Amino acid sequence: MNFVAIDIETAQSQPWSICQLGLSIVEEGQLIRTLSFLVQPPANKYFFWNSRVHGIIPFMTRNSPFFPEVWQEIAPILQNQKLVAHNAQFDIGSLKQTLEYYKLEVPRFDYVCTYQLTRAGLERACRGYGIPLNKHHDAACDAEACARLYLKLLQGEKPHPDWKKPRPKNKSPFNGHERLSGDILTPLQKVENPDNPFFGRKVVFTGVLSGIQRLEAATRVRNMGGHISCVVSAGTDMVVTGFRPGPVKMEKIHNFNEQGSQIRIITEEEFLKMINS
Repeated sequence: MNFVAIDIETAQSQPWSICQLGLSIVEEGQLIRTLSFLVQPPANKYFFWNSRVHGIIPFMTRNSPFFPEVWQEIAPILQNQKLVAHNAQFDIGSLKQTLEYYKLEVPRFDYVCTYQLTRAGLERACRGYGIPLNKHHDAACDAEACARLYLKLLQGEKPHPDWKKPRPKNKSPFNGHERLSGDILTPLQKVENPDNPFFGRKVVFTGVLSGIQRLEAATRVRNMGGHISCVVSAGTDMVVTGFRPGPVKMEKIHNFNEQGSQIRIITEEEFLKMINS
């Protein structure tokens, strides 16, 4: 009942290009805490398809520590611990090869693979055991889901009888990447109170918003006098980011700001505070 669940995301096809690492620490059958580390991969280089999966791009890790610095913090946590991973061949292999890449001592790892135990991908296995997986391919989220999954397996819990059926299509308004169109893209001519942070600002949304529908969020901004756009340009003022923001848009922000633009990146949490203040 004591173990550490681990999940790793990589920036490139090479297993030593770790860009995010998540750890969920379990003691005596209780999940104590979950840790997340953004890691700068070698040369901060990313492949498009990797970024498309996890949403991490060079802009997000350009000031993050390289792996050896992160390893100093996590090595004591992993020492003499059983590691648990979903598809451990990838995660443990990536960890070992990254240690070798940086010429760090590779300790012996005893590990368990929940994929081998369930024979199902993490998303399907979590669905079968009723485990939330709100941000799949976020390393911390996946590590915590893996930890909860292994605890249920240790306790002998059986999955829902229909767990291997295809997942029903998600009709939730929060599926997240809806493209805004129509009147919402036309600025209002008159606004009741122009004294607000969005008045006259060009605003773009990217990523999945969890606390508000994208259309509702855009409508609130439009009603405050903001100009909604679907495209990041040199004239963009603000970009509101949810989970897994579009890597192309984030790269454009970085490039435009490097050229003198002042595009402000706003998280969903900050955005909700701004529209409700």
